[in-house]
Amino acid sequence: MAWTYVKKWAVSMAAPTAATLLLAACQTSSGPSYDYTEFERSNPRSILVVQPANASVEVKAPFSVLAQTTKPLAESGYYVFPVALVNETFRENGIDAGEEIQQLELSKLKAIYGPDAILFIDVQEYGTKYQVISSVTKVSAKARLLDANTGTVLWQGESTIVVDPNQGNNSLLGAMVSAVVNQIAGKLSDKAYGVAGQMDNNLLSADVRNRVLYGPYHSKYTNRAVSVQASGDSVPVAVAVTE
Repeated sequence: MAWTYVKKWAVSMAAPTAATLLLAACQTSSGPSYDYTEFERSNPRSILVVQPANASVEVKAPFSVLAQTTKPLAESGYYVFPVALVNETFRENGIDAGEEIQQLELSKLKAIYGPDAILFIDVQEYGTKYQVISSVTKVSAKARLLDANTGTVLWQGESTIVVDPNQGNNSLLGAMVSAVVNQIAGKLSDKAYGVAGQMDNNLLSADVRNRVLYGPYHSKYTNRAVSVQASGDSVPVAVAVTE
Protein backbone atom coordinates (compact mmCIF):
# COMPACT_ATOMS: atom_id res chain seq x y z
CA MET A 1 0.00 0.00 0.00
CA ALA A 2 1.39 3.35 -1.05
CA TRP A 3 1.14 5.97 1.66
CA THR A 4 0.30 9.62 1.09
CA TYR A 5 1.46 12.21 3.56
CA VAL A 6 -0.47 15.08 5.05
CA LYS A 7 1.30 18.37 4.39
CA LYS A 8 -0.65 20.50 6.82
CA TRP A 9 -0.54 21.01 10.55
CA ALA A 10 -3.74 20.44 12.48
CA VAL A 11 -4.97 22.91 15.06
CA SER A 12 -3.93 22.43 18.66
CA MET A 13 -6.14 20.13 20.73
CA ALA A 14 -5.24 21.45 24.17
CA ALA A 15 -7.44 20.24 27.00
CA PRO A 16 -9.75 22.73 28.70
CA THR A 17 -9.51 23.26 32.43
CA ALA A 18 -11.85 20.93 34.29
CA ALA A 19 -13.07 21.92 37.77
CA THR A 20 -13.67 18.42 39.05
CA LEU A 21 -13.21 16.45 42.23
CA LEU A 22 -10.80 13.55 41.95
CA LEU A 23 -12.19 10.53 43.76
CA ALA A 24 -10.07 7.65 42.64
CA ALA A 25 -6.91 7.29 40.60
CA CYS A 26 -5.33 3.97 39.84
CA GLN A 27 -1.79 4.93 40.80
CA THR A 28 1.14 2.77 41.69
CA SER A 29 2.21 4.45 44.90
CA SER A 30 2.77 1.08 46.52
CA GLY A 31 3.76 -2.39 45.48
CA PRO A 32 6.85 -3.66 43.66
CA SER A 33 8.89 -1.38 41.43
CA TYR A 34 8.59 -1.81 37.68
CA ASP A 35 11.32 -3.73 35.88
CA TYR A 36 12.82 -1.18 33.48
CA THR A 37 15.53 -3.45 32.05
CA GLU A 38 14.18 -3.37 28.48
CA PHE A 39 13.31 0.33 28.72
CA GLU A 40 16.86 1.14 29.78
CA ARG A 41 18.29 -1.10 27.07
CA SER A 42 16.29 0.67 24.36
CA ASN A 43 16.71 4.19 25.82
CA PRO A 44 14.17 5.87 23.46
CA ARG A 45 14.31 9.55 22.60
CA SER A 46 11.22 9.90 20.40
CA ILE A 47 7.74 8.41 20.77
CA LEU A 48 5.03 7.89 18.17
CA VAL A 49 1.55 7.88 19.74
CA VAL A 50 -1.13 6.35 17.52
CA GLN A 51 -4.91 6.51 17.80
CA PRO A 52 -6.08 4.36 20.74
CA ALA A 53 -8.24 1.29 20.36
CA ASN A 54 -11.67 1.88 21.84
CA ALA A 55 -13.59 -0.60 24.01
CA SER A 56 -15.93 2.05 25.44
CA VAL A 57 -19.33 3.01 24.03
CA GLU A 58 -18.23 6.58 23.25
CA VAL A 59 -17.04 7.18 19.69
CA LYS A 60 -15.08 10.28 20.75
CA ALA A 61 -13.20 8.46 23.52
CA PRO A 62 -10.01 7.57 21.58
CA PHE A 63 -9.67 11.09 20.18
CA SER A 64 -10.13 12.73 23.59
CA VAL A 65 -7.47 10.48 25.11
CA LEU A 66 -5.12 10.86 22.12
CA ALA A 67 -5.37 14.66 22.09
CA GLN A 68 -3.95 14.92 25.62
CA THR A 69 -1.09 12.42 25.48
CA THR A 70 1.55 14.83 24.20
CA LYS A 71 1.77 17.00 27.32
CA PRO A 72 2.79 14.37 29.92
CA LEU A 73 5.21 12.65 27.53
CA ALA A 74 6.83 15.88 26.35
CA GLU A 75 7.11 17.14 29.92
CA SER A 76 8.75 13.82 30.80
CA GLY A 77 11.51 14.56 28.30
CA TYR A 78 10.54 12.94 24.99
CA TYR A 79 10.02 14.19 21.48
CA VAL A 80 6.42 13.29 20.60
CA PHE A 81 5.36 13.18 16.97
CA PRO A 82 2.41 15.58 16.42
CA VAL A 83 -0.58 13.37 17.19
CA ALA A 84 -3.05 15.31 15.02
CA LEU A 85 -0.78 15.14 11.97
CA VAL A 86 -0.03 11.45 12.51
CA ASN A 87 -3.71 10.62 12.90
CA GLU A 88 -4.63 12.59 9.79
CA THR A 89 -1.99 10.68 7.83
CA PHE A 90 -3.65 7.41 8.79
CA ARG A 91 -7.05 8.78 7.81
CA GLU A 92 -5.74 9.90 4.42
CA ASN A 93 -4.61 6.33 3.85
CA GLY A 94 -7.95 4.78 4.79
CA ILE A 95 -7.11 3.68 8.35
CA ASP A 96 -9.63 5.16 10.76
CA ALA A 97 -9.57 2.89 13.81
CA GLY A 98 -6.97 2.34 16.49
CA GLU A 99 -7.57 -1.40 16.29
CA GLU A 100 -6.49 -1.34 12.62
CA ILE A 101 -3.38 0.70 13.39
CA GLN A 102 -2.30 -1.75 16.07
CA GLN A 103 -2.39 -4.54 13.49
CA LEU A 104 0.12 -2.79 11.21
CA GLU A 105 3.68 -4.04 11.07
CA LEU A 106 5.99 -2.01 13.30
CA SER A 107 8.55 -1.95 10.50
CA LYS A 108 6.12 0.04 8.35
CA LEU A 109 5.50 2.59 11.10
CA LYS A 110 9.24 2.80 11.70
CA ALA A 111 9.92 3.36 7.99
CA ILE A 112 7.30 6.12 7.70
CA TYR A 113 7.91 8.09 10.89
CA GLY A 114 11.27 6.90 12.24
CA PRO A 115 10.39 6.80 15.97
CA ASP A 116 12.45 5.09 18.64
CA ALA A 117 9.31 3.80 20.38
CA ILE A 118 5.59 3.45 19.63
CA LEU A 119 2.84 3.92 22.22
CA PHE A 120 -0.35 1.86 21.92
CA ILE A 121 -3.33 2.75 24.13
CA ASP A 122 -6.55 0.84 24.78
CA VAL A 123 -9.43 2.94 26.13
CA GLN A 124 -11.58 0.73 28.35
CA GLU A 125 -14.11 3.14 29.85
CA TYR A 126 -15.05 6.72 29.01
CA GLY A 127 -18.03 8.86 29.92
CA THR A 128 -20.45 10.03 32.58
CA LYS A 129 -23.19 7.93 34.15
CA TYR A 130 -26.17 9.82 35.58
CA GLN A 131 -28.15 8.45 38.49
CA VAL A 132 -30.86 9.90 40.73
CA ILE A 133 -28.60 11.86 43.06
CA SER A 134 -25.18 11.50 41.47
CA SER A 135 -23.23 11.67 38.24
CA VAL A 136 -19.97 9.78 38.02
CA THR A 137 -17.42 10.39 35.28
CA LYS A 138 -14.89 7.65 34.64
CA VAL A 139 -12.01 7.25 32.20
CA SER A 140 -9.87 4.13 32.16
CA ALA A 141 -7.11 3.01 29.78
CA LYS A 142 -4.17 0.67 29.36
CA ALA A 143 -0.96 1.54 27.52
CA ARG A 144 2.13 -0.24 26.28
CA LEU A 145 5.31 1.23 24.86
CA LEU A 146 7.12 -0.85 22.24
CA ASP A 147 10.61 -0.59 20.81
CA ALA A 148 10.03 0.45 17.19
CA ASN A 149 12.91 -1.70 15.95
CA THR A 150 12.37 -4.96 17.81
CA GLY A 151 8.76 -4.84 19.05
CA THR A 152 9.94 -5.47 22.60
CA VAL A 153 7.60 -4.18 25.30
CA LEU A 154 9.55 -1.45 27.11
CA TRP A 155 6.81 -0.47 29.54
CA GLN A 156 3.12 -1.05 30.15
CA GLY A 157 0.63 0.30 32.64
CA GLU A 158 -2.97 1.29 33.26
CA SER A 159 -4.84 4.13 34.89
CA THR A 160 -8.39 4.87 36.03
CA ILE A 161 -9.74 8.25 37.09
CA VAL A 162 -13.20 8.52 38.66
CA VAL A 163 -14.82 11.89 39.42
CA ASP A 164 -17.97 12.34 41.52
CA PRO A 165 -18.91 16.00 42.23
CA ASN A 166 -21.38 14.91 44.91
CA GLN A 167 -18.84 13.12 47.06
CA GLY A 168 -19.00 14.53 50.58
CA ASN A 169 -22.42 16.13 50.06
CA ASN A 170 -24.42 14.89 53.08
CA SER A 171 -27.62 16.74 52.16
CA LEU A 172 -30.09 14.71 50.10
CA LEU A 173 -31.69 17.86 48.68
CA GLY A 174 -28.29 19.36 47.94
CA ALA A 175 -27.18 16.15 46.23
CA MET A 176 -30.32 16.06 44.07
CA VAL A 177 -29.93 19.70 43.02
CA SER A 178 -26.26 19.13 42.28
CA ALA A 179 -27.09 16.02 40.22
CA VAL A 180 -29.61 17.96 38.09
CA VAL A 181 -27.14 20.81 37.52
CA ASN A 182 -24.37 18.37 36.60
CA GLN A 183 -26.62 16.47 34.21
CA ILE A 184 -27.63 19.65 32.39
CA ALA A 185 -24.02 20.83 32.24
CA GLY A 186 -22.92 17.40 31.06
CA LYS A 187 -25.27 17.57 28.08
CA LEU A 188 -23.71 20.87 27.04
CA SER A 189 -20.09 19.74 27.37
CA ASP A 190 -18.00 16.58 27.50
CA LYS A 191 -17.03 16.27 31.16
CA ALA A 192 -15.05 13.15 30.39
CA TYR A 193 -12.61 15.12 28.22
CA GLY A 194 -11.10 16.87 31.23
CA VAL A 195 -11.01 13.62 33.16
CA ALA A 196 -9.24 11.98 30.21
CA GLY A 197 -6.53 14.62 30.56
CA GLN A 198 -6.09 13.70 34.22
CA MET A 199 -5.96 10.03 33.26
CA ASP A 200 -3.31 10.71 30.60
CA ASN A 201 -1.17 12.59 33.11
CA ASN A 202 -1.47 9.80 35.64
CA LEU A 203 -0.72 7.13 33.04
CA LEU A 204 2.12 8.74 31.07
CA SER A 205 4.00 11.12 33.37
CA ALA A 206 7.46 10.20 34.59
CA ASP A 207 6.59 12.03 37.83
CA VAL A 208 4.30 9.13 38.74
CA ARG A 209 5.85 5.98 40.19
CA ASN A 210 6.16 2.98 37.86
CA ARG A 211 5.37 5.03 34.76
CA VAL A 212 7.76 5.90 31.91
CA LEU A 213 11.30 6.94 32.80
CA TYR A 214 12.49 10.51 32.28
CA GLY A 215 13.54 11.10 28.69
CA PRO A 216 16.70 12.74 27.30
CA TYR A 217 15.11 16.19 27.07
CA HIS A 218 14.37 16.37 30.80
CA SER A 219 16.70 17.77 33.45
CA LYS A 220 16.27 14.59 35.52
CA TYR A 221 17.26 12.33 32.64
CA THR A 222 20.07 9.91 33.33
CA ASN A 223 21.96 8.22 30.52
CA ARG A 224 22.38 4.54 31.20
CA ALA A 225 25.35 2.39 30.17
CA VAL A 226 26.07 -0.81 32.06
CA SER A 227 26.51 -4.36 31.01
CA VAL A 228 24.01 -7.02 31.94
CA GLN A 229 25.07 -10.64 32.11
CA ALA A 230 22.75 -12.73 29.97
CA SER A 231 23.66 -16.34 29.28
CA GLY A 232 27.27 -15.53 29.96
CA ASP A 233 27.36 -12.70 27.43
CA SER A 234 27.81 -9.04 28.24
CA VAL A 235 24.92 -7.03 26.80
CA PRO A 236 25.11 -3.21 26.80
CA VAL A 237 22.13 -1.52 28.40
CA ALA A 238 21.43 1.76 30.01
CA VAL A 239 22.73 3.00 33.38
CA ALA A 240 22.34 6.15 35.40
CA VAL A 241 24.95 8.76 34.66
CA THR A 242 23.76 12.30 35.20
CA GLU A 243 24.37 14.54 32.23
